[in-house]
Amino acid sequence: MPRPSDQIKLLIERNAAEVTRLHRRIHETVTKRHISEENREEWKRACEAFHRRYDELAFPGGYHGALDRLVAGDEQAMEAAICFLEMRPYFFRSGYMFKEILRKAKRAPLSAEQSARLQVVVDKFQAWKASKRENRKLDETHG
Repeated sequence: MPRPSDQIKLLIERNAAEVTRLHRRIHETVTKRHISEENREEWKRACEAFHRRYDELAFPGGYHGALDRLVAGDEQAMEAAICFLEMRPYFFRSGYMFKEILRKAKRAPLSAEQSARLQVVVDKFQAWKASKRENRKLDETHG
């Protein structure tokens, strides 16, 4: 039987793909919007679809208010946050979201199991930042 976190991760993965598809559609239509009124309307529809659905797709339960729910101890928001951080999905603005969710998750009333999972994420993030700094130093000395 799948764990609840597996279902949340599957939802995050599907939603990230949909955000990416909607965002890509904006880029596909923007270059043709000046050609005709029909093309302009198609671009507008692409923008409207993206903006209308972004919040619900960006984070399980909606991103608006998610950070407040997380810090307040909402169990679904806490589990969704840990899953999001573990997956680190890639879509428009997800990097900013990752940092905000990570910052808030550190102050959330997590279970012992969630705290352990969060610590793994924090350790990996710190290692990634350290390697990024090291690569920057190498580039500066060799560039």
